[in-house]
Amino acid sequence: MEPYLTQLIDEYVFDHRPSLLRGSNEDWLFPGKRAGTKGKNFLSHQITDRIVKATGLQMTVHQFRHAAGALLLMRRPGDYELVRRILGHRSVRTTMSAYVGLESIQASEIFGKIVMEHLEDASEEEE
Repeated sequence: MEPYLTQLIDEYVFDHRPSLLRGSNEDWLFPGKRAGTKGKNFLSHQITDRIVKATGLQMTVHQFRHAAGALLLMRRPGDYELVRRILGHRSVRTTMSAYVGLESIQASEIFGKIVMEHLEDASEEEE
């Protein structure tokens, strides 16, 4: 893992999480105010608020997950298994059905670059 990410995780686990535990001794990564984990809806709202604060973008946690999948596929076209694992889909078919259209956009961009390179090469040959 990248040292920066390890540092961020360590900072959360060792510096911030203990204050969230409020003296209790639980295994939850995101502990709630009472015994147990933080509620899904509450954590979802907190993540959404943090995204807005950090980026200015208003998006739900689901949209954030979708953006993560899209970013992965931009860097690793066709690697649906990686996206499936990161997002926790049970089936790669689920992942593919959500993201297969992105490849069409990327393919068009790649084709456009190839055409432009070809036109530039042809232009240089004429000179």
